[in-house]
Amino acid sequence: MPRVLFVHHRPQPSGAAQSLALLIEGLGKDWEAHVVVPGGGAAELFAAAGATVHRVPVPAFTHTWDVQYRGFRWLVALRELVSLPRHARMFKRLLRELHPAVVHLNDSVLVASALIAHRARSPVVWHLRSALPNGGHDRRSRWICGLIDKTGASAIAIDSDVAQTFTLTISVSVVPNVVVVRPGETTNLHVPDGHLAIGYVGYLRRQKGWPEFLRALRLLVDDGVRVHGVVVGGGVRPHSSFRGTRGRLLELLGVPDEELAFGRELDRLALQQHVTWLPFTSDIGSVYRGLDLVCFPNQGVGLGRPVLEAAAYGVPAIAAGSSGGAGLLVPGVTGVLLDRGDAASIAAAVRELVEDPAALTRLAEAAAAHAGQMPTPELAASRVQAAWLSAIG
Repeated sequence: MPRVLFVHHRPQPSGAAQSLALLIEGLGKDWEAHVVVPGGGAAELFAAAGATVHRVPVPAFTHTWDVQYRGFRWLVALRELVSLPRHARMFKRLLRELHPAVVHLNDSVLVASALIAHRARSPVVWHLRSALPNGGHDRRSRWICGLIDKTGASAIAIDSDVAQTFTLTISVSVVPNVVVVRPGETTNLHVPDGHLAIGYVGYLRRQKGWPEFLRALRLLVDDGVRVHGVVVGGGVRPHSSFRGTRGRLLELLGVPDEELAFGRELDRLALQQHVTWLPFTSDIGSVYRGLDLVCFPNQGVGLGRPVLEAAAYGVPAIAAGSSGGAGLLVPGVTGVLLDRGDAASIAAAVRELVEDPAALTRLAEAAAAHAGQMPTPELAASRVQAAWLSAIG
């Protein structure tokens, strides 16, 4: 049985981690899956999916559009460089012991891992999950593309919007993320009777548009539209991370306490009675079952996993961040695709659907039908394996 060694850099059980776990499940017994990951909830996801988990620090040289640390980007590189010697030592040992048929890098920020695997003559496949900034035309992005071409045998992009920001000579296949609908109950979202439940699911990052989502709710409430917001998620760093010396240092570096900022914005906009705020849950389907709409007003490139998850549960989305839906959302058919994810545009789109319930029903039915045509974990895994076999060949 051939071995694949995945490299994943974030310990949080993010959308990328969930997608990778489903890919591992889809492999079945065709491949022996191993994952290098720092630990955390992501490690638990991979282990539950059937992979052998190796807890190793994984440096990630962030270069994507939503990077933080205003004016202190060099400190990000310094932090990752500190973890590099240990990562190199442990990663090289795993490459020698496992002798994987292919190394699968689960995002384009894994520069160090790519160079190490390439030097060890292990075939490398890049999984492009994050779009490059500025359409991939700046100097840093061109350097990243050159490195991917040098170290990679092939690449996989999660959608065409992301793929278009990478100018590569190696082959790039588009394999959408997959969603599996799990049976279960519906969570009580505390939505008042007769109100439209609009959800925002995911990490509270300004780049994903939570401030615009809240301001749109305020506009709708002021207009007398019967809506209720449901937010599921928290900061990439929890509020507890911003206490003491570490918190002051993060504040100095310009890293926001998103949970604190979200709570303050709720207060400032007087939306406490109009928003239900829930923590992350492993049973996200129980939330989607109680929603009428999902809003994903991305301020960068990409529609995000919540758009796919919502469709799988028959919930249409209002989203931004794509030129044409990238095959994940069919504008006007399975959801509403905004040119700009600003508060006024979101509010206008919601208002139209509130005034035309039949249109909302049509969107929901079409979203579910479209999701049913998306690849299953097994089909997505077969497409990924094709990229691996090409790399090995």
